[in-house]
Amino acid sequence: MRAIHVFRRLRRDRPWQGFAAGLVLFAVASTLRLFLGGLSEGFGPMTFLPAILLAGLLGGIQVGLAIATLCVFVGWAWFFPPYGTFTLASRDVITMAIFIVTAGLELYVIRMLRLAIDDLAVARERSNTLFRELQHRVANNLQFVAAFLYLSKKTLETDSAGAQALELARSRLDLMARVHRRLHDPSAVDLPVARYLRQLCADLIKASGKPGIRLAVEAPPAAEFDLETLMSVSLIVAELVTNSLKHAFHCRSEGTIAIRLDENRLAYTLTVADDGCGLPASFGQNKSESLGQGILQSLASQLGGQISFECGQGTIARLVFRSNRTTPCPTQGESRCNDQSEAHCDFNR
Repeated sequence: MRAIHVFRRLRRDRPWQGFAAGLVLFAVASTLRLFLGGLSEGFGPMTFLPAILLAGLLGGIQVGLAIATLCVFVGWAWFFPPYGTFTLASRDVITMAIFIVTAGLELYVIRMLRLAIDDLAVARERSNTLFRELQHRVANNLQFVAAFLYLSKKTLETDSAGAQALELARSRLDLMARVHRRLHDPSAVDLPVARYLRQLCADLIKASGKPGIRLAVEAPPAAEFDLETLMSVSLIVAELVTNSLKHAFHCRSEGTIAIRLDENRLAYTLTVADDGCGLPASFGQNKSESLGQGILQSLASQLGGQISFECGQGTIARLVFRSNRTTPCPTQGESRCNDQSEAHCDFNR
């Protein structure tokens, strides 16, 4: 994730910032030349290379060329005796040529790096478009199957067991299609986080066929996520709630799932808890077989955070991630489970 943010910054030219940074390093190199005096002789204007590099990275190739031209003329006149002239001794010609070639190579590498970053950005956008198209087609296919089941039900008697089974399957597919669209809906960023998560989890509970499960959602009214963060958070919540619905209440018809989002100055804390049977004692011991855990940890890493699980009166999953998504959260994820021989829930899928 850090590399992606660096790439995004490098793609945007900041001419004034690049020019200012180049001039600052140019002034530093010139000052060093004055203080070092004769000690600087032998390596010529090589101290100007960082100025050219930084100016090119921040401001673009044109700014880098401008700073490089300035460095060449100043280095030519003031870094080789006789100072203040453009006269070069034979041994200094080689040093000056090496400096010019090195500066040119720096700008060439910067140019190639920017082209590669542009290609990566195009490929990333293309993959995102294909992914959105795939999600759209999956949702459409679910609705198509639901419509087919509805038409098939009309050929049966209304009160027959087959018609009731087809109607139940159709309603489940409709709900799953709605959940699928909600998980990948760009307009979700305009909704309050609490409302969005409440609607998402309510659909999941309906689709599970367990109407006795109660849902509680709390989130700060001012909490806002960008689309990528919201999608990652919603996928994590959907996975955790599905786990609870599938395993925590298998011996009960009622229960509670509580979702809470807390915000402080540096990070968000997302907690998903249920009052089910808790985690098994073997939870987290064989991570290679835990596909669900791998998905959750991957989504958490996209947020720059870690996810952890606790046992108690049910199961508590806690995700802590920084709001700016640029620095990994220092909280280390871990699994802490008491020995519960009666627990048969299995979150390791």
